[in-house]
Amino acid sequence: MNKKGKIKIEFGRPSHGWLSIFFNYNDYNLELQVSNIPVDPMKQLCDALIQLSKGIKEPNEIVWHLEPYYYYLKLMIVDNSYKAIILESERFYGTSKIVKEISGSFEEVILPFYRSLKKFYSKIYDVVHWGNVEIKRIEELTILIKEKKYNL
Repeated sequence: MNKKGKIKIEFGRPSHGWLSIFFNYNDYNLELQVSNIPVDPMKQLCDALIQLSKGIKEPNEIVWHLEPYYYYLKLMIVDNSYKAIILESERFYGTSKIVKEISGSFEEVILPFYRSLKKFYSKIYDVVHWGNVEIKRIEELTILIKEKKYNL
């Protein structure tokens, strides 16, 4: 029997607008240095998780950009399960290809992203390194996640 892996995602300590992301699922590993310019991927992740928790099936994708390749994270609801899809492109918003697709329950797919995001924003960073998300957004997300977990 093949054992299903767990999503492991860790956000490093930002430095001057750059942030390390470590993503692991089974034998797939992705390490990136992402920037908060032109968009802040952490705010995008927060928004996507809020949208998913409200039942929006395909929230906006999260831009994880890096040269020479660009990576995107797409979270979605398909039927009664959740998907995390990592895409790669040679150009910003160019044609992309799927490099990893993970399906599972809310707990398996969404909670790892939520926990890592909440941990990231539990720390204070100087604005020169990374802008803060509005605390109201994290509080809203936390309430929605708790409601979702309670109703499962």
